[in-house]
Amino acid sequence: MEDNNTYIGIDVAKNHLDVCILPLNKTKRFKNNELGILSLIEFIGDNKKIERIILEPTGGYEEFVLETLANKGYQISMVNASQIRAFARANGILAKTDKIDAKVLADYGMKLPSRLYIPLPMELKRLKKYVTRRRQLLHMLVEEKNRLKKERDGEIIKLIEETLKFLNVQKEFLEQRIIKGIEQNEKLKRMKEILTSLKGIGDITAAILMTEVPELGKLGNNQISKLIGVAPLNRESGMMRGKSKIYGGRGYVRDSLYLAALPAIRFEPKLRDFYLRLKNNGKPGKLAVIAVVRKMITILNARLQLFYA
Repeated sequence: MEDNNTYIGIDVAKNHLDVCILPLNKTKRFKNNELGILSLIEFIGDNKKIERIILEPTGGYEEFVLETLANKGYQISMVNASQIRAFARANGILAKTDKIDAKVLADYGMKLPSRLYIPLPMELKRLKKYVTRRRQLLHMLVEEKNRLKKERDGEIIKLIEETLKFLNVQKEFLEQRIIKGIEQNEKLKRMKEILTSLKGIGDITAAILMTEVPELGKLGNNQISKLIGVAPLNRESGMMRGKSKIYGGRGYVRDSLYLAALPAIRFEPKLRDFYLRLKNNGKPGKLAVIAVVRKMITILNARLQLFYA
């Protein structure tokens, strides 16, 4: 590879990786395992000659190749799948195959800016696994509770109740491991103290922020708000003036902060005054809470910036 402005798209599936190199238009498929990734690295060549590698999240199948490439020093961006699909449609690409998707990813990297992927520090990797598993359990708990509401058969009700009990035991176990993991690491312990200094942020929410938003304290306030998905985006075209709205971002983090904002409004005087001022000015309740979430992110971002300084 001789072009210093080379962009690579990698479409990740459970068993294989489709690679496209632009502008050379070279493509190849590799197995999604250790040997396959080593062959992929040999195929793409020296990381100094590659401008950016673009991937999208695929439910965890991307983790091994992502970490391997990051450890080798490649410049990587993780781009939300909805952004990639919108980019493809805007370019008239309606067909969808793994090979086409890899080319779309590489083309996206060539034409649009993308945020550099920051690997999690070693001390956060294990913590993230606990946080991720807890999120999965919460999802299962919601599903089982919904089934319980609809069920009328006594035997099935008993089975669902037993499942709920088991899931709650696992959730409590994971929360204990999360808290213990933080307390055993001085850096994480200090970060947790900074985050929980804001009323409404508990130990688990602090762990979610540390693992799901490692950029917190390293970006500007507007950037971090967009990343989480609480920055209002204008909708204007010609004479049309639509209402600003929020969308995208890291939904799990946003949902966790929304729940944290409710006690914060009650017990943090500045946030309570801010919320009441918005309400008195006619802001609907949910939008006012989202504005509080945005204010909380700004405060936490500033406090962690001092920590990293």
